[in-house]
Amino acid sequence: MIKTGWLKVALLALVSLGATAAEVGLVTAVSGNVKWQEEKAAASELKPFVKVREGDRLMMEGTSRLQVVYFEGGRQETWQGPVALEVGNGSSKTVKGSLQPEVRTLPAILVKQLSKTPSADGNVKTGMIRVRSIPPYDRLETVEKEYAEMRKQADASDRNPELYLLASYLELREFDKIETLLKQLNEKTPGDPDLASLNMLYTLAIREAKR
Repeated sequence: MIKTGWLKVALLALVSLGATAAEVGLVTAVSGNVKWQEEKAAASELKPFVKVREGDRLMMEGTSRLQVVYFEGGRQETWQGPVALEVGNGSSKTVKGSLQPEVRTLPAILVKQLSKTPSADGNVKTGMIRVRSIPPYDRLETVEKEYAEMRKQADASDRNPELYLLASYLELREFDKIETLLKQLNEKTPGDPDLASLNMLYTLAIREAKR
């Protein structure tokens, strides 16, 4: 009885820990001086394509710019600094400053794939397991048609369609297509620091996926 009781307590603790660590959004663009502070951690420079958790703090200085997409509800917020934010479950809360974001609601199909963008530790296996029940050739054709439609409707500077396509290719293990797409993006805007981060992210993800 005692052992069972302790086991229940341990399981509840693990569930609680997992809930507080849930990733709720993806930073899809960042420029200027933006700091990121996770719970009980020192503030560090915010990099693009980082996944944030509820309670994280984002501190924007000067003319910095930040774009974050929330997985719950598909809310995309574009902020201009200076302002300090706290990440919520489906939106940001201003903790310092009076500025407000530009807000859009993204299509659910786009948000679903954005949430599968690999983490910096190369953790991609969960998303790749899910796709095994989907016919790969049919799925690939559908993904590329969806991307073409998204790209047609998006601004030239909006990389959400490419983030959708990259995450989908990774899920389908289309590693050559990932490398081709990244090469095209690099040739289009050489020296872009955001693309350098994206290249590194997917290089690690492909390496992990091939294990």
